[in-house]
Amino acid sequence: MKHLVTSFPRKATAQMKKKTLVAIFLRFFVLIVLLLISTSTIAVYSNYRMIDDAREANRNYLRAASSSLDGLLDKIKDQGYSIASDTSYLNLLSFTDKSQTHYASTAYLLSSKLYDLFVSDSAVDDSFIYFSKLNTILAGSGSYDPVFYLERNYHFRDYPLTFWDQQFKSGIVSSILPATDVYRQSGAAGEKKYKTIIPLVLNIESVIGSSSFMVVNIDEQKIYQMINNMNITKKGDIYLIDTLHNRIISSTDRDKLGDTFDIGALQINPSSGTSESEMLIHGDNNILSFHPSSWDNLGFLVVTPEKALTAPVYKFLYMTIGVIALFMLIGTAVSVVFSRGIYSPLAEMVHVVKRLAKAPFESGKSEYDYIKESITTWHQYQQETMPSLIQIFLYRALNQQLNKEDIERLSEKYDFFRGGGSLALAVVRFDFLRDHHQQAAELHQTLISLHKPLLDINSNEMVLFLQEQDDVGVTVFVTEELHPLLSRYEEDLVGEISLTVGISKIFNQLEYTQRAYKEATEILDLRSVGECGMIFNATTCAPGRTGVFFSSDMKETARKYLENGHVEGASELLDQLFEGARIQHMRFAVFRQFVSDLLYFAVETVYNRRMDEEGIFGMPASEMIAYVNSLHHPSRIEAACRTVFENVIAQVHSQQQSSQAITGMLDYISTHLAEVNLTSISEHFHMNTNYVSQYFKKHQGVTFTDYINRMRIEKAKELLMNTDHTATDIGRLVGFNNANAFIRMFKKLEGTTPNEYRKSARTIYNYSSMEG
Repeated sequence: MKHLVTSFPRKATAQMKKKTLVAIFLRFFVLIVLLLISTSTIAVYSNYRMIDDAREANRNYLRAASSSLDGLLDKIKDQGYSIASDTSYLNLLSFTDKSQTHYASTAYLLSSKLYDLFVSDSAVDDSFIYFSKLNTILAGSGSYDPVFYLERNYHFRDYPLTFWDQQFKSGIVSSILPATDVYRQSGAAGEKKYKTIIPLVLNIESVIGSSSFMVVNIDEQKIYQMINNMNITKKGDIYLIDTLHNRIISSTDRDKLGDTFDIGALQINPSSGTSESEMLIHGDNNILSFHPSSWDNLGFLVVTPEKALTAPVYKFLYMTIGVIALFMLIGTAVSVVFSRGIYSPLAEMVHVVKRLAKAPFESGKSEYDYIKESITTWHQYQQETMPSLIQIFLYRALNQQLNKEDIERLSEKYDFFRGGGSLALAVVRFDFLRDHHQQAAELHQTLISLHKPLLDINSNEMVLFLQEQDDVGVTVFVTEELHPLLSRYEEDLVGEISLTVGISKIFNQLEYTQRAYKEATEILDLRSVGECGMIFNATTCAPGRTGVFFSSDMKETARKYLENGHVEGASELLDQLFEGARIQHMRFAVFRQFVSDLLYFAVETVYNRRMDEEGIFGMPASEMIAYVNSLHHPSRIEAACRTVFENVIAQVHSQQQSSQAITGMLDYISTHLAEVNLTSISEHFHMNTNYVSQYFKKHQGVTFTDYINRMRIEKAKELLMNTDHTATDIGRLVGFNNANAFIRMFKKLEGTTPNEYRKSARTIYNYSSMEG
C-alpha cells in the first residue's frame, strides 16, 4: 500500500488546476456580487430614510417657526392698534394745523407713548405715525417733516416718499412689506447703510380713506436670528417669503435677501396647509417644504438640496465598491499564485476511489465532489446500519429472544457483538412537565452524544448499553460522562424534567442482558424515597423499607377532610404522610401504591358529590390515576397528589358555600314574602341581580319569579283556610298589590279562583269533621 501511494504523481493534474482556478474565481465573484447587492440595498434604503427624515424635520421646523413668527407679528400689531384708543392720538386726528393750541404737548405725549410701547421690544427698530392732515411724521424720537424723515433720517431704499404718498392715496391696508435697506445721513460723508428692516404697515384707524397710518420697522436681523436659532432642518436654507409680491423677506441664505421669485415654478399652494414638492435648481434636485403664516402674504419655505443629504451615502458606496473590487483582484491573484504549488494526492486518489466506490465517476464532474460524495455515502451507510443492528440486538436480548448461535453469527461480522470487557445497562426514566414528545426526542439526542447504543422502551424510559474495558471503566463512564451530562441537561430544564437512572450490576456475557435490565429496574423500584440523587446502583443504593405507613385512622381522616372540604387539615395530613415516607425510607414502589390509595379517596369524593371529574382532574379519573402511576420521581408524584387534593377540596368548599347561600336566600324569602323581589334580595346578599337570577335557577330548578309566586300562593291558600279575610286583602298580605293579578296567578297555579278554593276547601274540612 505504501509503494502504491508513493507511486502517485505529486503534482495535481492540469485539469484539476484549471477547475480549481475556475472554482476560486467563481466563489470570489459570487461573494463580490452578494456584497455589492447588500451594500447597494443598504445605500438605497439609507437615502430613502435620510430624505424622509429631512422632510419630517422640515415639517416640524415650519410649524414651530411659523407659530413663533405669527406670535411676534400679532403682538406687534396688537401694540400698534392699542394707539388707536389713545387720547393723544385721537386729539391729533382732530387737529388740522400744527399751530393749534396743545399740538406740541399732545405730539410729545404720543411720541413718548410710541417710544415706551416699542423700546423694550428688541425686534422693533423704530416706528412712526404719518398724519396726512398735519403733513407730519410722529416717531418715538419726536415730530418730523416727512421729507426730512424719509429722505435723511430713515431713508427706505425701496420705499421713497412718493411710495408712501401713493399708498396713502390708494387707501392703505394693514400688511407686511418686503425687507429693504435703510440709510441715514451721516454728515458730509453722505448716506450710510443703517440696517435692513421689514416694514409692518397698520391702518390703525381701521377705516377706508384714513388720514393716518402707522409703520412699525421690524429689525430683519432679529427675524433672521429667530429662524436660524430654531433651525432643525438638515442642511436646508430657510426663507420667509412674501407670496403677494413674490419677494424674499428674510433668509438664512443672506445673498438671496430681497430677491424675487416665481411662486408658480415652486409648485406650492400658498393658500393651503403645509405642502411639499421637488424641483431642479442649477441642475440639482431640491426638496421644497412650504407652510403658510396666519398673515395672508407670508409663508416659510425650506429648500434642501438632495445632494447634500445623499452625498455621504454615495461616497461610502463608491468607496465600498472600490475596496470590494480591489479585494477581488488581490484575492484572485493570490489564489492563482498559490494554486500553482498545489501538491496533493487527491488527484490520483480519485482513481482508487473509482475502484472502491459503487457509483461510477461522471464525466465533467469535480474530482473533489466525487471523493466527498463517496466518503459521505460510506459514512452514512455505517451510521445507519450499525445502530439499527445494535437496537435490534438489544430489543431481542431484553425479551430473551437472542441465543448463543445468534451472538456467534453476529460476532463473526461485527466486533461489537463479540463481547469482552465489562458490560452494564443504564435504565433512564424521566418525567416531563410539558411537551413530552419533543422533550423526549431532545433527551434521546443528548444520550446519543455519548456514542453508546440506546433503545427507547416506552414514552418514559430508555436503556443505554455500556461496554468498557473493565469494571473501573464502567464506573468512570457513569461518574464522569453520564452523570455530568444528565445533570447539565436537568439544570437547563430546571423545573420541567425529573431524571432517575438505575445502573445494573456489571456482567461479561451478552446472554445476561435481560437479567441486567431487571436488576436495573428493581433498583429504581426498591430505592428509598428519602434518598436524593439521580443515579442509583446496587452497590451504593440501599433498598427502602416496607411496612404499614398508612393506618386505617389516617385513611378515615383523609376521607373526612375531603368530604368536608377541610383545606388546612388536608394540607397538614399530606405534609405528615409525605414527610413520614421520607423519614422512614419508604420504597418507591410502596410509595407509589400509597399515593394511589390517596387518589382513590379523592376519586370517591368526586363520585359521591357528583362533581365534574374532567373539570377537576383535567381528564377522566382512571386516566389521572394511570398518569400518576406512570411518574418515576417521588417529588412529581407528591406534587400531582397535592394538586388533586387541592382541586377536590376547593370544589367541595365551593359546593358548601353555594348550599349556604341558597339556604340563606330561602330563609330571607320566607321571612319577607310580601315585599321581597329580585332587587331587594340582591341588595341584601350583595350580589348582582342577573347573577342571583341565574344562581337561583341553577340550584332550585325554577326561576326566581316562579318560586316567589308559588310561595305566595301557598301562603294565600293557608290564609283562605284559616282566616275570614277577603281575597283582595289576602292577595295584598302575601305580596300582590293588584287583586286581579292575585286572582289570575291563583287560578293559573291552582286551576280555580281564591273564593272557589276557600269554599271547596272548607266544605271538605266540615265533612271530614262530621265524620270524625
